[in-house]
Amino acid sequence: MAIQNNKWWFSTLLLLALSASAAPLRIGVSDSDGPPLAVISEDGNTLNGGLTRDLGALLAAELEMKPEFVILARKRVEPAIESGKVDIVCNANPDWYGNSARLGWSHVIYPLTERVLSPKGLPPIRKFDDLAGKRIGIQHGYHYPELEYLWASNRSSKDTEARFDLLFKSLEKRLSDVAIVTEIIYVWWAHEHTREAASFKLHPLVVSSMPTMCALSPKSPIKLEQLNRAVDKLQKNGKLKTMLTHYLSQE
Repeated sequence: MAIQNNKWWFSTLLLLALSASAAPLRIGVSDSDGPPLAVISEDGNTLNGGLTRDLGALLAAELEMKPEFVILARKRVEPAIESGKVDIVCNANPDWYGNSARLGWSHVIYPLTERVLSPKGLPPIRKFDDLAGKRIGIQHGYHYPELEYLWASNRSSKDTEARFDLLFKSLEKRLSDVAIVTEIIYVWWAHEHTREAASFKLHPLVVSSMPTMCALSPKSPIKLEQLNRAVDKLQKNGKLKTMLTHYLSQE
């Protein structure tokens, strides 16, 4: 996979240029979203690339609007979308928002799938009970309800890391036996770190698959029906599939 694929970025930039004179579509982006979901500048003020940027450009083009990306601290995402500071926030799910009932929710755009990663040589993990007796690496701030029974009964332990990349360091140093990773993020990381990734393998077990969608502000001039029409059209014309393939390709 080439995140900087010239043809893909040219198409995205063309969409941005064509919408330059249109009304703004204010798209909130959580500063906790890392690559490839969001590539944020070092000063934390600008969205330079990533799936969220590409998706925003596609949606704005369908809505005949100009995408404007607003970087938000994770704790400010919910109040920002409810107050109307931003129109939409994608890579979202109602279960992640305490104020979800007060927001509009688009049709499903793509799933975020979590898988089990380990050093090569470990037998295939196909069911949750295969994780018994193992030290499981997880990321701080994430929830894993499917695994709680293992921890509650002391059948396995957890090793919590502050950042996604530290999960791999923990595996390399044998501080954990397995790690729970988001597939799309791992694929991106593996293509950027081919040498390190060569020592790991993804297992058949799917820990979770959570549908993501766009949250719509109740104060946005955009109607939920408009947003859903844009999402549906992108699904039907294959543009969403092409975008996701770009980020999930293992070539």
